[in-house]
Amino acid sequence: MKKLRFACIRCGNCCTDKNTLVTLTYLDILRIKKGLDLDIDEVVDILGFFIFEKSLTNEDKKRMIITPIETEQGLAFVGLLKNSLGGCYFYSSEKKKCLIYNLRPMFCRTFPFSFKVLEEKKGETNNLINIFYTEKGKQYCPGINNEAPLIDTKYWIQLGKNTLNDLKNNHEVIIKWNESVKKGKVIPTVKKFLLTIFELTEK
Repeated sequence: MKKLRFACIRCGNCCTDKNTLVTLTYLDILRIKKGLDLDIDEVVDILGFFIFEKSLTNEDKKRMIITPIETEQGLAFVGLLKNSLGGCYFYSSEKKKCLIYNLRPMFCRTFPFSFKVLEEKKGETNNLINIFYTEKGKQYCPGINNEAPLIDTKYWIQLGKNTLNDLKNNHEVIIKWNESVKKGKVIPTVKKFLLTIFELTEK
């Protein structure tokens, strides 16, 4: 594995970039809801449903890390709301920190890295994981530099495995939702989607 160097310097670049969307898995939403003790209306207030302006091909969908959901207005990514300056709703420019750091989404926990299974064996929990810098990380994360310490590979590999498992679970939930929408079993409103994932904690 290539030696990777990184140390977060709390610059806030990833939190305030106007072109970065912090996409959420249903597990991210549940963690934030529970951690902040939010009701459904309060959860709606912190979310953004970002609709695609053009139709997506099957190839487009395959390249996406997080599966988009069917909504009344078309396919969309669910993400944290942005503030008036284009930064994350939960980033405090005054305090220069994330206001929900312990509850932060998977996207934030893993930045500036992404993960890929190198070799997957059925029933195997020790699959090999490849860690690499994301393109956005390479573009504007000053924590990536030749003077930064080598990463704790064991920590990041475990985080990678957890992340890939969460993404798999999220994909299954979203596919089930999308199929229900297409079959006319559910009306794809924001609140109905949230109620659907809230029920998952009760099972």
